[in-house]
Amino acid sequence: MNTSNVTYYKPKDIAELLGVSVKTLQRWDREGILKANRSSTDRRYYTYYQYLQFKDIQK
Repeated sequence: MNTSNVTYYKPKDIAELLGVSVKTLQRWDREGILKANRSSTDRRYYTYYQYLQFKDIQK
């Protein structure tokens, strides 16, 4: 996968796109429903590709 054009999103931004809370995203990460990526400082982040995959699963 070419990562040069990948857009990274903070949990708050993905939560707004999905219509859920950040706490829900954190729970989904723990439960393996929508796993977050982790930065070198251990902060969660998501990609637009993850968002698209998740939305496709929900259909």
